[in-house]
Amino acid sequence: MKYTFPFLLFVLFGEILYASESDSVRNYRLDEVVVTATRAPLPLKNAPILTRVISAAEIRRSAIPTLQGLLEKELAGVEFHQAGYGQSLSFQGLDARYVLFLVDGERMAGETYGNIDYARIPLSNIERIEIVRGASSVLYGSSAMGAVVNIITRMPQERIEVNGSLRYGTPFQRNGDEKMGSGASTHDLDTYRDRLDLANLRGEMSVGLKLNKFRSLTTASYRSVDAYRLTGTKNEERHYDRLVPMLPDISSMMTGNPSFTEGTPILDTTISTPPDARGLSVSGWRDWSIGQRFDYELSDQFRFELSGNYFQKQRYDFQTSIMDDNPLSGVFGNNDVWTFESYRGYNLKALMEHSPNRRNKIYLSYVRDEYRRDLDSLSGIRTPKQRHTYNMPRLLWTLDAGQSHRLTTGLEMTNEQLRFDLNADPAGFDDVKSLNTVSAYVQDEIMTGRKISFVVGVRGEYNNRFGWQVTPKASAKLTTGDFSVRANYSNGYRNPTLKELYMELDIPVANSPRIIGNPDLEPERNHYLSLCLEYDREVFNLSASLNQSYFRNKIDVRRQPDQGAKQVMRYENIDRSQFGSIELIGRLRLLPGLVFNGNYNYVYQNDNAPEGSTQYIFPSPHTATFSIDYRFARKQFNFGIEAHVRYVGAKEYEDFMPYIEIPDALVGFIQDKIEGKPGGPTPDVIAAMRQFKYYTGTYTARHPSYAVCGMTLHAEWDRRIMLTVGGENLFDYAPKVVNFNSALTAPRNFFVQLSFRY
Repeated sequence: MKYTFPFLLFVLFGEILYASESDSVRNYRLDEVVVTATRAPLPLKNAPILTRVISAAEIRRSAIPTLQGLLEKELAGVEFHQAGYGQSLSFQGLDARYVLFLVDGERMAGETYGNIDYARIPLSNIERIEIVRGASSVLYGSSAMGAVVNIITRMPQERIEVNGSLRYGTPFQRNGDEKMGSGASTHDLDTYRDRLDLANLRGEMSVGLKLNKFRSLTTASYRSVDAYRLTGTKNEERHYDRLVPMLPDISSMMTGNPSFTEGTPILDTTISTPPDARGLSVSGWRDWSIGQRFDYELSDQFRFELSGNYFQKQRYDFQTSIMDDNPLSGVFGNNDVWTFESYRGYNLKALMEHSPNRRNKIYLSYVRDEYRRDLDSLSGIRTPKQRHTYNMPRLLWTLDAGQSHRLTTGLEMTNEQLRFDLNADPAGFDDVKSLNTVSAYVQDEIMTGRKISFVVGVRGEYNNRFGWQVTPKASAKLTTGDFSVRANYSNGYRNPTLKELYMELDIPVANSPRIIGNPDLEPERNHYLSLCLEYDREVFNLSASLNQSYFRNKIDVRRQPDQGAKQVMRYENIDRSQFGSIELIGRLRLLPGLVFNGNYNYVYQNDNAPEGSTQYIFPSPHTATFSIDYRFARKQFNFGIEAHVRYVGAKEYEDFMPYIEIPDALVGFIQDKIEGKPGGPTPDVIAAMRQFKYYTGTYTARHPSYAVCGMTLHAEWDRRIMLTVGGENLFDYAPKVVNFNSALTAPRNFFVQLSFRY
């Protein structure tokens, strides 16, 4: 933190000395056409809802290898945390269940607590990313309650196009020499250790053709990411209102399957907890994908599109992490270290566009998207964990009705199918759960020809399980001189997921709860209100937004009344909940070629969740992103430099992590039993067993604020070859307190990327 301000001053001073005019200066091009806010082409400056756009040029210059890193760099209010299934998104205070990710306007399968597999989206084939905040259920249906992120892919514009890039980053840390447990062959353990030290490597290639009315684009990508472990650097002061000691049965501990009984609660106490040596493991992975798209214009009236892609990924984790299924696995050896998770997905899309005249366009499309998750082993045994599929036919019609109205009408059907190992049905994975939805919607863009315009719309949807949902929206935009005012009301909804309805999860830790689904859940609804003021000049742009969302029947996990020895937590509807945010976005052209960008976001939450409800991911109330961007152009040569800072404010929340103390003598005894060495417990081991401490309770967790800095430099020749070098987390920030809600900040690393296009 103390180096951040001098660092920015240094960069700013150096760039002012050498600034010069450039056509490639980054800006928010208000004449750019976007489609997400209305499902029809519309200049960005006329969009009824403030829309953020991240262009292909910005993605290419940043050389960021993942979608998560790109969103955190560009948008305040976006955070990613680590959960047992991977990385989990928080967007302006809402978790990923309320953010709908689309690729060319279509949903993606693979939901895990609302999160898609972000690795499925390679950044090389993106034309732009459009982000629309607020409820957009009128156009996009369930889950579009907090925001829509639409990834628009590109198509070739030249007769022959060849694009490629290769990026190499320095390793995050060395993990292969860590002790990984036992139970596998030496070969398997060595192989697994090697996979924890993958290169930070990304390679991408695309070949495009544009031959009269026919266009084709073929893409391929490969990526590997190094794993790393976050370990706290200071003691955590935990204050418990009620701390419950869990007393171990000594004889059960000798078997490696300990059982516990509840002791007398300790009230109003503070415990100084040293950093957990297991740390938080952030998985490494490797993935590859291939894709093909064909476009053919039969005539001025008919266009056809056929596309498909295939994706595959393997994810490798650490042994003895606080994210393990069993937090005592490092002592009792219950994890199979030689297993890893594999993922596969494919997408097929067919589309026909018919333009009977200049005022009408009709789109008829069908999309199938499937995602699979398996538990694999080095010995070749595969255990299926999840199969998630969407089948989505759609009819969309846009009509320019006179000079002042543009109607968008749609009819669509969604068939969702899920097979998963946590299914409470006795058939388990072999039982297929499904939901079927039919929707119709209409939207009218009213262009008065004056300074004010309106957008109104309504959607009706019928689900075979939840019945009818009707959602309206209304937006208005007033422009006078350099000022614009946008006001928006929209109604959103989210149907419970199949997992929330049917899952049954037993966490394999003594006295840990069972999490179960609830077939009686009702759909969530929200009323979303926003007001945005914008001032735009050539050298200065500033927007201020106030957003408020009122939820009804919000779904949360709640502890159930006494169920005997096993505590039960179940998904339930909460009556009322509120989320709000204040956002500032600014761009200042300091000198020709030199631009300052800033984005600040404040979020707050208020709900009447009953005692015993549980929230897993807690965002920071204050977040901000800043960058100074310089562009220099001379004939066939372009040069650029960008310095950026991401700030995340302090946060407090109630956490329920257990407190465990395991004496060293007990660790050694259990390890001997795992390795098959003979001998019973010695007196010092028995004494250590009696000192074993395991407590449960809820305490106030605190995380201090932090800032992460990065810099990139790029040079481009003849718009064909670009060399980019840079570094992230330049001051090597690491969180002082590590748990589920810690920042996933990789250690300091540097990278180089070479790109070319023909």
